[in-house]
Amino acid sequence: MTLDPAFSDFLGFLRSVGAPGTFDGEPADMRARLEAAIQGGWDPESFASVASEHDELIGEDGLRLKIFRPHAPGPVPTVLYFHPGGFIVGSAHLTQDVARRLCNELEAVVVSVDYRLAPEHPFPSAVEDAGAALEWVRHNISDLGGAAGRIGLVGESSGGNLAVVTALLAARRGAPPAAVLVASPVTDLTASYPSTVENASGYFLETADLEVISKLYVSGDRALAADERVSPALADDLHLMPPTIVAVAGFDPLRDDGIVFAGKLLQHGVPATLRVYPDLIHPFFGMPGVSPAADRAVSELTEALRRSLG
Repeated sequence: MTLDPAFSDFLGFLRSVGAPGTFDGEPADMRARLEAAIQGGWDPESFASVASEHDELIGEDGLRLKIFRPHAPGPVPTVLYFHPGGFIVGSAHLTQDVARRLCNELEAVVVSVDYRLAPEHPFPSAVEDAGAALEWVRHNISDLGGAAGRIGLVGESSGGNLAVVTALLAARRGAPPAAVLVASPVTDLTASYPSTVENASGYFLETADLEVISKLYVSGDRALAADERVSPALADDLHLMPPTIVAVAGFDPLRDDGIVFAGKLLQHGVPATLRVYPDLIHPFFGMPGVSPAADRAVSELTEALRRSLG
């Protein structure tokens, strides 16, 4: 495998300026660095056009949903988007470019979920928020302009974990979403695969970061990490999952996690599609502006989800 030249240049720049890793230091510092980095490179003029957007607060604790509506007559598909960030950093606001693109390319209502972050709100807070968001969407689907049978879940990295967990829990209640798309997902916090050694450092997300994530999300508790709501790949009822698209990057410590998970879905009879992008890094789905290859991958995956949603 050869690293994509655009990402090679990107990583080289980070090394040249001595940029700290995403998960170095205290959570507040991590979040401040990420916000400064993202907003420093923002070009709102490049964001995909949507018909409207607004924030909705739901539940007693005021869970924030950022809702984007497409330039298309309803009823349309509705997609819940769960942002990456290791359950520790990130927000719906900082990933609105991704949500807008999904809205535009899918011609779907996109509900981006501002789930609570660890360590202030460790597991199962994020899982509870994700489930609450899906239930709210189901109850308000007509007002959103959505079609009840065309709800999809999309997530990257930790957001991919939440998308899978939410889909599985909904399926257990007899109400699975129509389709799921996950990029670079973490589906088993108890496992150690060859890619965690091959891509241990130097490719943005590092294997040491996974230890930080586990420490802050489940307090480093291996027994808790084996909970199916943390590591859904360990569930014995994966056959309940809806059609699922799994995308992984070659230069990612989580590469094999996604590959193994896709294999488990297929073994359980789930209509699953695995897309491997050997020259990309984590989290490519949220970085299409860095790399033309990542941009093409996002378009390919979005089109696959569009077909799954009907």
